[in-house]
Amino acid sequence: MISAMVLLNTAFLWASEDKLKDSIEIVSEYTYQLSTGESENLYESLCLFGAKYKAVFLSAKYLAHKGLLRDYGNKEKEIFCLAADGIRVSVIDKKIDDTGRKCSMKIKSRIRVTDFMKAEIKNGEFEDMEKKFSWKEEMEQHVFNSIEPGKELSRAYRYLRQRHWRIAIIYLNHLEKKYPNWDEIYFAKAIGFYATNNQTAMIEALNTSCKLGNREACEDAKSFLH
Repeated sequence: MISAMVLLNTAFLWASEDKLKDSIEIVSEYTYQLSTGESENLYESLCLFGAKYKAVFLSAKYLAHKGLLRDYGNKEKEIFCLAADGIRVSVIDKKIDDTGRKCSMKIKSRIRVTDFMKAEIKNGEFEDMEKKFSWKEEMEQHVFNSIEPGKELSRAYRYLRQRHWRIAIIYLNHLEKKYPNWDEIYFAKAIGFYATNNQTAMIEALNTSCKLGNREACEDAKSFLH
């Protein structure tokens, strides 16, 4: 997410035990650094998705602690991407900093166990659809003209889970052209490069993701460098 710096403020309130006991209320904030010539629609969409994605990950952690959410294993990220797409939010604050280079968005959302269940079903539907792609479609891997970060990133993680390394990297290369500074693209590419024994490219991808604000990528890069 463009020279993206991810900041998550997590103020959350449990619903009362007799109301919405299978949900959690999250306040999350995401800061995204813009690239030159990027449209308002694009950077606001990625900024909003970043805030929603972080809210989904945090809510999953606490819902799982209560025994309300099952372990999705290696399908977790693809399902969480789709869950983030599906949740309803209210925007608390949205602003561009004085330099005009950073977009920050703070949102509030109530995330329910059913949001994950719906995302899991949708993930299965997309997987079935992708199995029917022709060889030409698989190798070309065109991306949507519309801005749909959750659906697009979810597809990349499905390819990685299925060990379709070459297809995943081709698809992520296309996404990189569409979203040149989205940290999640480079983080996902690092997984593909690692699987294909290209450690130089993997570390480069992790470092790029780190510079764009992905803290997990920063930690991973340090681990591989020592």
